[in-house]
Amino acid sequence: VERKAFRINKKTQNIDKDSRPLEVYHTNIQLGIIYSTMIKIIRGLDITALGVCVYNRKWQSVHLQQGDMDGACAVYSMMMNLIVLKVFTRNQVTNLNTSFKGNTAKGRLFKEFFVKEGLCRDGFYFSEIKEKLSHSFAKEVMSSARQYIISQSAQASYVEELKKGIDDNLPLVTAITFKGGAHAILAIGYEEEEGVIRKIFCLDPGHAISQTALWNSVIILNEGKGMYCHQYITDKDDENVFVSETLKIERKK
Repeated sequence: VERKAFRINKKTQNIDKDSRPLEVYHTNIQLGIIYSTMIKIIRGLDITALGVCVYNRKWQSVHLQQGDMDGACAVYSMMMNLIVLKVFTRNQVTNLNTSFKGNTAKGRLFKEFFVKEGLCRDGFYFSEIKEKLSHSFAKEVMSSARQYIISQSAQASYVEELKKGIDDNLPLVTAITFKGGAHAILAIGYEEEEGVIRKIFCLDPGHAISQTALWNSVIILNEGKGMYCHQYITDKDDENVFVSETLKIERKK
């Protein structure tokens, strides 16, 4: 049994661009036991000929792969987040010749990340990105950064934050730590089974994405080993990880 939720524009009777199916429910019956699974993706993401997009004057491709801007994964994930929030268009982000007036919020942001730091190829702590956003982009967005230790309660706290964000249609920049390193990705949805979140769907700037997919990586919760308690999979990788940081960005109204 599958149910899909749409929003209809009362004036035009058409399905709104920002109201693609947000939740898909699937009921599976095995050996007489009924399992109910829900997949939820943030509102506004849709599949077009360009791949996963948001509509901002025209369809804007969201996924950025490292090389598009030549920088670190944390900045790529932040920029994907800002595209989803419709703060920037894709062309503004990927065209390094884009010029903004230096005294505007966008001008200050580009100066912070593109001019001063050169996108900081060695990476950022999310607290550093938060400070830079607060310094240069406070008129447009507000942000908060959190760190998580290696404990069951801390990792459960991440899942709670993730669910609240996705339910509010906010993606969450997420840092995963694995043996020998760390990586930043953008979480855009989750899978819930019988009221428990099992999987988190993400956009990974380190990997390509199919034009027919909404995500290109998955965190499978509590399927890792030892301190690396989750499993992280892409089309090429399979790592045991834990979540170490998050960065939540919200557009000011």
